[in-house]
Amino acid sequence: MNRPSEELLHKTLENRATAAEAASVAEWLATDSGQAWASRYIGRDFDRQESCGDYEREEVASERIFARIKTALTRSRRRRILFRVAAVVIPVALVLGVALRLDRQVGGIFSDAEYGEFVVDRGRRTQCLFQDGTVAHLNSESKIHYPVKFGLFERRIRLEGEAYFEVTHNPRRPFVVEFEGGEIQVLGTSFNVKAYRDDDIVAVTLDEGRVVLDDRRGGRFELSPSEQLLYDRRSGEGRIVRGADAMRYSIWKDDVISFRDTPLAEVLETLSRWYDVRFETDGQPDRPISYTFATDNTLLDNVLREMELISPVRFERTKTEIKVSFR
Repeated sequence: MNRPSEELLHKTLENRATAAEAASVAEWLATDSGQAWASRYIGRDFDRQESCGDYEREEVASERIFARIKTALTRSRRRRILFRVAAVVIPVALVLGVALRLDRQVGGIFSDAEYGEFVVDRGRRTQCLFQDGTVAHLNSESKIHYPVKFGLFERRIRLEGEAYFEVTHNPRRPFVVEFEGGEIQVLGTSFNVKAYRDDDIVAVTLDEGRVVLDDRRGGRFELSPSEQLLYDRRSGEGRIVRGADAMRYSIWKDDVISFRDTPLAEVLETLSRWYDVRFETDGQPDRPISYTFATDNTLLDNVLREMELISPVRFERTKTEIKVSFR
């Protein structure tokens, strides 16, 4: 997508753009070049806010951008926009056709809520850009709860599900990822967090930099690159695995499914979330079945066919589910 003309950008910022023109500007902001521009523009805002002393008092340029795009978009209700995102985050998913849900119903792309919720449905994967330049890649059935404005002394969000973060370095404002049972403090790094609601074990895998996990019981775990923390939410115990292949645990963000000695039940759970399907198992296998393979094949039928070739399992589609039986 081509960058909007300076005239169109100025029209939007001066609140003179039509709904269609503002929508095209918002769509460009969701591209790589648009995000790079927004990150530079918004980064200057944060520098101004830090120097002015009162974070909440002065409206900054980025807030005017989002407010005016919203105003232009809401002039027309005939074309309903499904993407509603608070000013702190820009959805890359906007250009991918992924419908996002927020905790408040707001016409237009940007909401006035103090907190928003970025939700990725089953069968989808996407990424979002925060106002500080941090990128979060979200796996299927994941959500991030975030503030419209980051605080002066920290950037705090809450995660349920799985995400890979590329955090913009800012030692004066650590990035904090909360999850049920604890939180991860980051200065600037790349790491993967798997913390679905039903997971007893939270897996944090560090690619670059340094992270510290603090749990609600007073425990603290510090990770170095190529280390993985397996944290048990029930017992509060954690185990650090050294020499972990960080790429393996985050390769999902590149649309690659990867398993290594993974039990059948866990594989089916991942595929169910990845493709938004339901599996119904008929009986039990004669022996435990696990899988080690990786594929970038986007068709579920092809993945299931590969599994049938390497294991005594059979899949049969019905209108509502996929039946799993054993040979």
